Amino acid sequence: MPHFILVDCNNFYASCERLFNPKLEGRPIIVLSNNDGCVVARSQEAKQLGIKMGEPYFKIKTFCFYYHVAVYSSNYALYGNLSQRVMTILAQMAPEIEVYSIDEAFLTYPSSMDSNVILEQGKLIQNTVKKWTSIPTSVGIGPTKTLSIREKILSKFPIEDIWGIGNGLKGRLNALGIYTASQLKEADPTLIRKKLGVVGERIVWELRGVSCLPMEKAEPRKNIACSRSFGKVVTNLTDLCEAVSTHTARACCKLRKQHSCTQALYVYLEAILDGQTGTRISSNHIIAFPSPTNDTPQVITAAKKCLSFLFRKEARYKKCGVILLDLIPEETVAPDLFIKGSNPKRRELSNTIDALNEKFGKNTVFYGAMGTNPQWKMRSDSRSPGYTTCWEELVLVHA
Repeated sequence: MPHFILVDCNNFYASCERLFNPKLEGRPIIVLSNNDGCVVARSQEAKQLGIKMGEPYFKIKTFCFYYHVAVYSSNYALYGNLSQRVMTILAQMAPEIEVYSIDEAFLTYPSSMDSNVILEQGKLIQNTVKKWTSIPTSVGIGPTKTLSIREKILSKFPIEDIWGIGNGLKGRLNALGIYTASQLKEADPTLIRKKLGVVGERIVWELRGVSCLPMEKAEPRKNIACSRSFGKVVTNLTDLCEAVSTHTARACCKLRKQHSCTQALYVYLEAILDGQTGTRISSNHIIAFPSPTNDTPQVITAAKKCLSFLFRKEARYKKCGVILLDLIPEETVAPDLFIKGSNPKRRELSNTIDALNEKFGKNTVFYGAMGTNPQWKMRSDSRSPGYTTCWEELVLVHA
């Protein structure tokens, strides 16, 4: 039976913000969602103040000021870059790795390794990540993926905090009188399968030490979506075109990164129906491509065509998004000189643009349809600098 190690970055977003600002050490920190809407991350100090996940910021703004809470807008470029650094380190320290989320990964080691060696390896992982990235981590070790989370405290461990359970299944288990990991471990597997399906039964066996959840390999996505709420209400077609083009370009970059092509495009808009209640109404349009493509200009052209069907002058738009549908591997698409989406030269140009933006920063090279000074972008009034992703925002050290 292999050994599993779960590495979980502590309060990851807050730790990222604290990394380049030592004055935040010991101070409560919260990170807000897109458009500075709700709390999506909290430091331990913020948790102790009673700030809850998902709390609308406008409700606790005065509270945060009174208790000197450091408030930050989401900086996903920074979080993603630091996550990549952590995962790169972990990949070098184990035969097999499964990246479970932006701040969690499972590592697998052969059963032949002594338990004391595995314990020392866990300590080494924790110390190495801290030394090389300054990100603190928690490390769990166990004979199964589930038990690697909290083997010694099953009797006090809340059922909703078990990996694979969450709040979604909590109610069903509570109805059976199951509130802790220990109670689930002792439950009848047949009954749990009946109530929660095969996934629930597997978790029971995992808690008993029988490994049922294999390491998962990252599979190419079948659809790719990109959307954002606007920083203010948008009423003109030009701003909508810029926003949709920007989301399309970002989605196409992700598409090429996994070496896929899309066969159809879905564009949707959300408009405010009632300003008093915030009620929204959604509209959408789909366009199929004559041949599978990952060519950004072609997809942007299609997105603008979708807008011609959707745009209404009297509407007050608050959000837009695009979804690339029915993705297939790039190598399965036959080149065609007359269809620009599968033209090898255009693919080479797109890959070159992606490489330049990867090396020199996002939107170093961009399409004119995306606009040069977008007024529609979401609010991020308290975003920290892109310390690791933008040359202009590198940390300055004064002698």
